[in-house]
Amino acid sequence: MREVSDLRFPTEWNPAARLLKRKIIMHVGPTNSGKTYSALLRLQEADSGVYLSPLRLLAHEIFERMNKVGKPCNLVTGEERRYGVHDVNGIPDPLAAKIVSSTIEMANLDRKVDIAVVDEIQMLADPDRGWAWTQALVNLPAKEIHLCGEPTVVELVKKICALTNEEVIVNHYDRLSKLELQEESLRGNFKKIQKGDCVVTFSRKNIFAVKKAIEEETGLLCAVAYGSLPPESRSSQARLFNEPDSGYDVLVASDAIGMGLNLNIRRIIFEAVEKYDGSVVRTLSLTQLKQIAGRAGRFGTDYAVGQVTTLAQGDIPTLKRALAIPMIEINRAAIQATPEMIEEFSVQMPGAPFSHVLRMFEMMSRNSPLFFPALYRNMIATAEIIDKIEMPVRERIPFIAAPIQLRNPAVVDAAVKMAGAVGASKPITVDEVVHVPAEGSREEENLDLGKLESSHRIIMLYLWLR
Repeated sequence: MREVSDLRFPTEWNPAARLLKRKIIMHVGPTNSGKTYSALLRLQEADSGVYLSPLRLLAHEIFERMNKVGKPCNLVTGEERRYGVHDVNGIPDPLAAKIVSSTIEMANLDRKVDIAVVDEIQMLADPDRGWAWTQALVNLPAKEIHLCGEPTVVELVKKICALTNEEVIVNHYDRLSKLELQEESLRGNFKKIQKGDCVVTFSRKNIFAVKKAIEEETGLLCAVAYGSLPPESRSSQARLFNEPDSGYDVLVASDAIGMGLNLNIRRIIFEAVEKYDGSVVRTLSLTQLKQIAGRAGRFGTDYAVGQVTTLAQGDIPTLKRALAIPMIEINRAAIQATPEMIEEFSVQMPGAPFSHVLRMFEMMSRNSPLFFPALYRNMIATAEIIDKIEMPVRERIPFIAAPIQLRNPAVVDAAVKMAGAVGASKPITVDEVVHVPAEGSREEENLDLGKLESSHRIIMLYLWLR
């Protein structure tokens, strides 16, 4: 069991990557510095390649961009597949496009490519999802890998690549547009909101309350963007805000704008610098504050100089300190066991609940100083809700990796139904786990936004597991 749970040598997990003499190129700099643009130009030139995204929305964007410039590209996410090449009858040809845009958790570690672009590489330190970035860095079988992100991760990447005997080339980028801190806040006055402003707050309730207040006090229409909003809706709202003649001149958003949306923002206004993280209210991290603030201003537009401030004067010192302090170096990367390791480990504990197997694996695993185990908290919590369902371990593993929102009872109930069907080897349709009212019906008119979002999450979970 000690041997199976040994996570100290992740560079040995994919021999195919070690057989390649990979070239690692880093593009590092702040938001609005053009670092990802440079890497994508290289991908456009490639005979074969992959773009790995932190968000489904961003994977969509690159999929559309590549196909628009005449570079056939497929899309691969947990929920869907789209193809860039179709025959004369409109039937897709999955093998025709040699470029793939994918969410990072769906990275194909068996497909050899010429060029790989991994976006937001600093995410390898994220305790929940960072393992996917570490896995891509260490195990992608690509001749040339372009890593885009913050300078804070450069030394860690060099140390990891030293284990694989690979050289790292670092390209530094400066911000293309100037960012200014306005030390005078709005002092709670929404009438000071102007066209091109983005107000950042951290709950759906606050987003719509702020939207209502701004529209009532200024007459300006507001678009909205937040994490629970489906990616397609977020993209639509972003287009409304970006189009000068749409009538939507202000954006009210959560920290979801930190990644994945191209926005033409004049000024970022923090409604607060604290957020509830599911257990406690905490001040946003230095990285979060800098990344969100950096969305203000865009090179080559009317907003070439970005501005940032707060709604409350008391939050100005926190924001000023965050923008002034250098970013903290990242010194460890998240790592997670492969499904094969977990399955082999579980064989040593016949009859034990799968949640207990995961706890034991976490407790017994060994890690090197460069890596830390990704938090098993959500995986264990998910395993607990399906522990009583008879199911082979191989079929449990996709469930513990699935995007199940554990705080949402409707999503949890749907996940249990799906697990029960898998355990019983019976088919289950999406209509059996979620009820969507007929379009134009009275029932549809009475649906609130929370129920609609839950229904969307259940449908996305069904597609992910399918």
